[in-house]
Amino acid sequence: MNFIIFAATFYTLVLVGMYLLQTKLVYPGSEIRAKPELYGGAGVQEITLTTPDGIELTHWYQPARKPDYPVIMAFHGNAGHTGDRLEKLSYLMELGYGLFQVEYRGYAGHDGTPSEQAFKNDGLDAMNWLKAQGYTDEQLIMYGESLGTGMAVWLASKHNVKAVILEAPYSSIADVAQSKYWFLPARFLLKDKWKSHEAIKEVKAPVFIFHGEKDGVIPVQFSRKLLDAIQSEKQAAFFEKGLHMDLYEHGAEKDVTAFLDKYVSPQ
Repeated sequence: MNFIIFAATFYTLVLVGMYLLQTKLVYPGSEIRAKPELYGGAGVQEITLTTPDGIELTHWYQPARKPDYPVIMAFHGNAGHTGDRLEKLSYLMELGYGLFQVEYRGYAGHDGTPSEQAFKNDGLDAMNWLKAQGYTDEQLIMYGESLGTGMAVWLASKHNVKAVILEAPYSSIADVAQSKYWFLPARFLLKDKWKSHEAIKEVKAPVFIFHGEKDGVIPVQFSRKLLDAIQSEKQAAFFEKGLHMDLYEHGAEKDVTAFLDKYVSPQ
C-alpha cells in the first residue's frame, strides 16, 4: 500500500512539473544573436518591429535580387535563431528570391514569453510589414523548419500565399509530445498544441514537405500524417539516412529548388 501511495504521489508530481515547465520544454529559446555580417549576411537588413505588448523583435530581410521574384518568409526551429539558419538558406537568395527571416520573442536575446498565440500575432505583424512594402499574399512563400512549420502552415491557411515549404514538420506538437512522453497524458497537459494537420486543410497553395527517416526529434510518421491532410497540390521528399537538422547534407537543396522551379519561379 505504501508503494502504491508513493508511486501515485511521484506520478502526480511529475504531471505537475511537466505542466509548469512546458513553456521551457516547448520553447527553450536561444543565446543572444550577433549582427547578420557575422553569419555571412552582408547586406541583410535588420527590421525591428514593436509588438502591441511592447516587445521589440528584430527580423532579417533581404529583398529579391531578380525582378518579380517572391519573398520567402522563413520561420526557424527551436534552440537557435535566424543567424545560425542564414547560411543554410542563402541559396534561396542566390536563386533570386527575397528572404525575410522571422525572429521570436524569447529567442536571440529578445524579451517576451513564447506561446502559440504570441508567435502567431508576431508572425502576422511580420507579414503585414512585408505587405506594407508593397508585396501581396501571392508574392510571399512560407518556409518553416521544425517548430517554425506551425507558423508557416497557420499563416498559409489564412492567406493566399504562393507556396509553402516545410522542413521536418509535425502534424501537431501534441502528437510529438505524446509520442515522447507516452507514460503521461501529454496531449491534454499541453497549452500550445499547434494543430498543423487541421490548419493545413485550409491551405490552397502547393506544399513541399521534406523530412529525415531517422529523425529522433520529430518522428517522420507525423510528417506523413501532415502530408495526408493536405488538400492542395503537394510534393514530398523523405531522406532514408536523414536526421532532424542535416537534411541539406542529403540533397534537400536540389529538391526545394525543383519544387520552386515548378510552382513559383517566374518564366
